[in-house]
Amino acid sequence: MSKVVIVTGATSGIGEAAALNFAEKGAQVVGIGRSKERGEALEHKGESLAGSIDFYQVDVGKESEVKKFFEEFKETYEKLDVLFNNAGVADVGIGPLSRVSDEDWDRLFHINLKSIYYMVNHAERLFVKESTIINNAAIVGTIKYPSALPAYSAAKAGVVALTKSLAGRYAKRKIRVNAISPGPIDTPLAQKLYGSEENFQKAYKQHPRGSFGRPEEVAKAVYFLASDESSYINGHNLVIDGGYTLA
Repeated sequence: MSKVVIVTGATSGIGEAAALNFAEKGAQVVGIGRSKERGEALEHKGESLAGSIDFYQVDVGKESEVKKFFEEFKETYEKLDVLFNNAGVADVGIGPLSRVSDEDWDRLFHINLKSIYYMVNHAERLFVKESTIINNAAIVGTIKYPSALPAYSAAKAGVVALTKSLAGRYAKRKIRVNAISPGPIDTPLAQKLYGSEENFQKAYKQHPRGSFGRPEEVAKAVYFLASDESSYINGHNLVIDGGYTLA
């Protein structure tokens, strides 16, 4: 039986690449996102692959929508093998802490951190032995702490801590929980963090390897953490940055 995989934030960047990679390997992928148009485009891309991709329009920062999603999900699927909590925002709360509004702080934490709490809680009864959870953190939550990203860094640090706590919680059920911490990746989300195309291109060229990572490179690491090949890896935060943090 093919694996059932849920990917949040599946309509662009790392999430899209991961959804396509899982489907290419034969998985039944359920992609979650807020854009119906991009979701339909994702489904279309999955039509020629070995597996399948079905899109659900959900705002994972709202528990009512997450709860409704899982009620619908259970009507079609009896289990959940892989949960990739990838959804995130980075275009708010940029700048000194004094300039971060309550609204922006709450939005960052709801999408980047609290959504994982919602997703795991409502998915818990669907996990089976050897299920895996992978949470998308970032190097700015564990290694680099940009002064212009206080809220984003704090939320991503929370993702790593939550991951390790969940790993201990689910270990006896043979459910593994790991995090990934990508460095700079060439995605629309990452571009917003640099404020301008000029700043983005400058940082891009200054990377130790001369370029940022590609979403597809991260997707391969996600697939590895979800596979039996990583069966002895649990509670780990995998840095995927091409040596960026060594510079």
